[in-house]
Amino acid sequence: MKKRVKFLMKITGVGILSMLVWGYSGGIVWADDEQVLEKKGTTLNSSAASSQNDESRAKALSKQFDVPESRVTDMRNQKMGWGEITISLAMAQHMSATSKTPLTTEQALTKIQQLRSEKMGWGKIAKEQGFKLGPVVSAVDRGEQTLKTADRGAVERSESKTSSDRPDKSDKMDRADQAERPQHPDRPEHPARPERPGR
Repeated sequence: MKKRVKFLMKITGVGILSMLVWGYSGGIVWADDEQVLEKKGTTLNSSAASSQNDESRAKALSKQFDVPESRVTDMRNQKMGWGEITISLAMAQHMSATSKTPLTTEQALTKIQQLRSEKMGWGKIAKEQGFKLGPVVSAVDRGEQTLKTADRGAVERSESKTSSDRPDKSDKMDRADQAERPQHPDRPEHPARPERPGR
């Protein structure tokens, strides 16, 4: 009987220890994901933006997260940074996908904005709503790339518009060169070469 009790204590001890380690490491992962989101949010919030960039970014994020462009523009008009907008959209998309009850991304976004207005952190929101932050971090990574692509597109459109408004420099130079080139007198024709023997 004593052997059996000792054996059960060992098993229980190992079980408790592994549960503690698993729970502790799970907490670390959760905290790491929240820190990653915070850093990404800060980076995206501090990225330079213009009205032209804002329009391109709103269009790109609405397409990626399947929400109306006007919804993204409204968030921007509420003085939300691009980092917070991207994280909110990523969380809303994931929350609607993992919800046990039917929930649209739009409804999830409204819920997240309400919780954020109560000064709730990303990790606490995810925990309260019953989902992990890992997939949200991945979606924010994709969102970051989407914003960079939108910025490049806005710059290219701006440059092409600017260059089409101005005459092309090479055209000006060609016209100037043509006007300054002296006319060459006709060159004398070369006499025909005599044929070589054997042909």
